[in-house]
Amino acid sequence: MDRITTDMSVRWGTPCLRDTGITVASVIALLGEGVATGDILERCPALTTADLDAAVSWYQRFGERGLLPCPPDPLPDHPRVSVDPHLQGGYPVIAGTRVPVDAVAGLWEDGFGIEDILEEYPDLTVEDVEDALAYDLDARGTLLTPDAYVERADDGRPGA
Repeated sequence: MDRITTDMSVRWGTPCLRDTGITVASVIALLGEGVATGDILERCPALTTADLDAAVSWYQRFGERGLLPCPPDPLPDHPRVSVDPHLQGGYPVIAGTRVPVDAVAGLWEDGFGIEDILEEYPDLTVEDVEDALAYDLDARGTLLTPDAYVERADDGRPGA
């Protein structure tokens, strides 16, 4: 499983193959569509046969829930952020909305101020935006190892 990474800075810990950014879910979807191994390797030249084998092994071990992102639990430090595998694919959102933390953080990184973000998302509050930015900052510094991912999946945590 050393070919599978779950780095918080890449797709919120969604299992990817090595440092390619190609998700296990993408490989499993292609295989499920009947795409041949050779065709997948041609479409994704950064991958190897060993990567495809690792993706299948991961999927066999964890199933559908093992394809989801695995962001850290926002509580208790970030009560305005929610993670629900049934909402926005398990990516962190502003609690009570469908607004992804990534959307808020992306605007911030593009130079938008809090008031500008509130104009884009008028249903949010200043506190929502500040908490989303704080959560993003806290979470992106976390590297979730495959062993930690296995522990979370074994515990039945949502999103794992």
